Amino acid sequence: MKKSKTISMVVIISIISIILTSGCLETTETESSEKPKLIQSGSSTLLPLAIAWAEEFDKADISVSGGGSSHGFNSLLMGEADLGDASRLMKGKDYEKVGGDPNDVNPDGTAKGPSPAGVWPHKWVVAYDALTVVVNNNNNWATQLNYSQLKTIFTDDNPAVYWDEVPGLNNAPHEKIEIYAPDEASGTYDFFFEEIIPGWGKKDQQTNTRLDLGDGVYHPSADDNVILSAIKDNKYAIGYLGYAYYKENPGKVKTVWIADEDVNFEEPSLTNIANYPMARPLHIYTNGIPETDNVINDYLKYILSEDGQDIVPDVGYVKLTLVDENMITDQLAKL
Repeated sequence: MKKSKTISMVVIISIISIILTSGCLETTETESSEKPKLIQSGSSTLLPLAIAWAEEFDKADISVSGGGSSHGFNSLLMGEADLGDASRLMKGKDYEKVGGDPNDVNPDGTAKGPSPAGVWPHKWVVAYDALTVVVNNNNNWATQLNYSQLKTIFTDDNPAVYWDEVPGLNNAPHEKIEIYAPDEASGTYDFFFEEIIPGWGKKDQQTNTRLDLGDGVYHPSADDNVILSAIKDNKYAIGYLGYAYYKENPGKVKTVWIADEDVNFEEPSLTNIANYPMARPLHIYTNGIPETDNVINDYLKYILSEDGQDIVPDVGYVKLTLVDENMITDQLAKL
């Protein structure tokens, strides 16, 4: 009996061991088959497009978030993100914020060396945007604005308090202007003021923004949907955002035709990108050029592929081939 019981116990222990081992093997196999995880953060302008790409790319689980281009650069340079989205070029201030030398950043948005965290950012152009100035649907006096008028509205250089104080506007009401637009962390903010303020970000910068003035007229937000909603509900409001947010909300606000001079006003649209004065490239930055066996390499190839680029106009931006047919070929050659 004792021998029989001993044998039985050995059998039971062996079965339990097999079950546990089998479970461990199954768990290990499941874990090993999981997709690699990537973190992509930054530009709120690029956010809808980044989400669309991440949903279609099946070789990795990609966590996408906004927060602005400055946030994207900061996360990448600190080694906290794999991809940094930006609607502007990287600048010396981005290196400076993470303890680096601002002189390590070139004027074209590339870097001379790595950040203190060891990240050497590389720039990829992935699409184009028509930065879009928008007003309330009931606004019939500011449907066309040139850079000089935008400067009067959006900067502290003798700013217009009322709409009828903006030079050249006919039938403008004596009503206070309200601005709803991106905050200082946004690449859209940076690009917009670089367009209308000579010397922007340099020692010879001619004026400051209306936000810097602090008169309460400029209401900043990191969320373009908040900006659009506020302008929709305020007859005397004006602001600016990425074209995709306008396209996603048809009929809610009205676009403003823009001219960098007094004539030749151009409409923001996907087909008018060559003529529109506020057209801009959208970027993804990575830590160097990813190796061919790296999933980030595959992801960038997908973004630059025909399938990836076909998503671009669906979201509300412009495919690279409509701007420069060689841009995709040149970038793919690096991968």
